[in-house]
Amino acid sequence: GGIFVMGSTGESVRRLTDFGHSPSWSPDGKQIVFSSKPGHDPYSRVTPGYLYVVPAAGGEVRQLTHQGDAVQPRWSPKGSRIAFWGLGEGTSQRDIWTIPADAAGEPEPVPVTSDPIMDRNPVWSPDGRSLYFASERGGSMNLWRVGIDEASGSVRGQPQPVTTPSRTRGSIS
Repeated sequence: GGIFVMGSTGESVRRLTDFGHSPSWSPDGKQIVFSSKPGHDPYSRVTPGYLYVVPAAGGEVRQLTHQGDAVQPRWSPKGSRIAFWGLGEGTSQRDIWTIPADAAGEPEPVPVTSDPIMDRNPVWSPDGRSLYFASERGGSMNLWRVGIDEASGSVRGQPQPVTTPSRTRGSIS
């Protein structure tokens, strides 16, 4: 296991870490954020995952989150924030948060969602003005969008459905 990088045709495989799931490249291609736990099955999440950052060229792995739960991280287009989902502290809620990408110590997560509805798999819009995510808000798992300030992580408005022809079951990108 671990996080590996290689050339586009499979050459020069290098291991960056010996653990990790759901890697996401920084916009400048210099860093990779990842979780210590998998996040592909929201129904089976029981132990917390933490976010880590590693230089894409190799080097020291830095732990970004130290408490709570964090999986499926995604770097914002300008590189200022990282969105992720996880279990709410002391609850079975599955919500979405963002944190500053360059924060030292233990950055304070900013909630994007905070309710009993299952939300997961956040993905930034290319312009950084929205977060798309899978949610059961409409009664079944589907695609939703919420406006967000990329610099601060503050939510702008309520989530809106972006309904697809069939229920979302896999990860979105």
